Amino acid sequence: MSELNSNPLPSLIRSSIKLLLIIVFTSLAFNLAAQEVGADAPDDDPDVMEGVTLKDNLGRDTPYSSFVRFLLATEKFDYEEAVNYMDLRNLPFEVRQVDAAELARELDFIIQRGMEINLDHLSKKTSGQVVDGLPDYRDELGRIVADEGEQVLYMQRVPGMDDNFIWKISNASIALVPELYDFFSYPQWVEEVRVRLPIDSSFLGIELFKWVIILGAAVITLPVFWLIGFALSWLISKPGAPLHRPIRRLFTRPLTILAVMYVTGSILQELGLGARAQMLVNTKTLFTIVLVWIIFSLIDLFRARRRVKFLAQGRADAHILGRPMANSLKLITLLAAILFWMHNAGINITTLLTGLGIGGLALALALQKPIEDILGAVSIYAQQPIVTGDLCKYGTTLGRVEEIGLRTTRIRTLNDTLVSVPNCVIAHGPIENYSARKKMLYHPDLPLRYDTSVEQMQTIIDDIDSMAREHEKVITDSVRIRFAQYSENALIIKARIYVDESEFSNYLAVVNELNMSIMKIVEDAGAHFAQGAKTIMLENGPAPQTG
Repeated sequence: MSELNSNPLPSLIRSSIKLLLIIVFTSLAFNLAAQEVGADAPDDDPDVMEGVTLKDNLGRDTPYSSFVRFLLATEKFDYEEAVNYMDLRNLPFEVRQVDAAELARELDFIIQRGMEINLDHLSKKTSGQVVDGLPDYRDELGRIVADEGEQVLYMQRVPGMDDNFIWKISNASIALVPELYDFFSYPQWVEEVRVRLPIDSSFLGIELFKWVIILGAAVITLPVFWLIGFALSWLISKPGAPLHRPIRRLFTRPLTILAVMYVTGSILQELGLGARAQMLVNTKTLFTIVLVWIIFSLIDLFRARRRVKFLAQGRADAHILGRPMANSLKLITLLAAILFWMHNAGINITTLLTGLGIGGLALALALQKPIEDILGAVSIYAQQPIVTGDLCKYGTTLGRVEEIGLRTTRIRTLNDTLVSVPNCVIAHGPIENYSARKKMLYHPDLPLRYDTSVEQMQTIIDDIDSMAREHEKVITDSVRIRFAQYSENALIIKARIYVDESEFSNYLAVVNELNMSIMKIVEDAGAHFAQGAKTIMLENGPAPQTG
């Protein structure tokens, strides 16, 4: 099994991981910068302001820009700043007793725990959404399911400075904060972890205490799932079996990590995610990497299984096709994974797919002949008309197959020359495989002189028949010895004998023995083989003469 890659992360996978990580962090930085620019957009930014001049210095002119500013403030734990994006007018008495910054923190907590943040649904117009069925001063922010059923949070347009209007999180939504906060509060053990760690530390929009909890869960579940995978690999393949090691690696590495990711991801979703963290999770970056790893492992496992099968059949070179096919499948998988990740990251891949289609067509045209030869190799390996070592004849070329490559099949002729034939030609042309024979036909024509008597002829036929049937390498039922015809210069005996040999050199040895025995039989009968000269019958002569 030296052909198998013992490294759990082959070089191609490692390169893929590096590429994906570079892309994800670059995209995250770009998206975050885009959000900040959206909040501070100049008055000529049509995507944000639709041509309307900005009037509010805090970027609260649209539902989108106002909520993005709120998220950026809470992500920096600047809840005093976040208060500027909340409508605190006309709140119930019990809500007014809560500090405004604390209300901002609790609202951020509620949004993380109970609402899926989708900034694309928020209007980037100063007028808000005009076709949502709501009053023109109110836009839907999101929905949260709590004890009282589904609760809707709103953005609301309120009077600002200098007779302009700005957008804030509505006071009706703020009034729900204490009740919703009690509903979504963490269990006691989570609160104990949270209060023991710095509350203003985060990475990728995820607070420090959440990282501690999910890393702890990973440390606990990793050995558990590893043992489960190890046990399953033993049930599927016993130790010592050719495929046991790749099967064990599949179950104890990528599948184990996938299971750990599922558990920690579920815990993280329960703990709640901010906007940037939700964006990161929605890209499914780690899931994509592990899924690619699993598919690569399955491809390697299938290739190893085919190789073991070929070796059992005595086809030691048949695995040559496995490597390029496996690499091609891995490349296709990698490209599909990158496109899948880019789509999840919100990148428009339509133009990229169009370019890939045009480039792929041009590449296919340029590689038409090599592709035909590779498909020919696939056909040869699938149908197996020949294998390495076979004695075969293609056209006028007779020799042994020395190698079946991806482009050509090499045949070593009987003159020790090497002929390379394109695989596409062999796959579509007639080829005679002598090594595929289970028996070989010996059918000589035996010319005897015209002075052979009837008694001699019968004796020769009978003796050849008996000799052939007694030979250990001759198939008895196949023996046919007949006086077949009169030729111009000889009496022809035709022999039809099948030799129980498939190896040509062994067949030649048997033919040598049969030829020597036939010569002795003819000699003992007192007859002679014709030499090709004409026999002249003299009219008054006592006997025929050869001239």
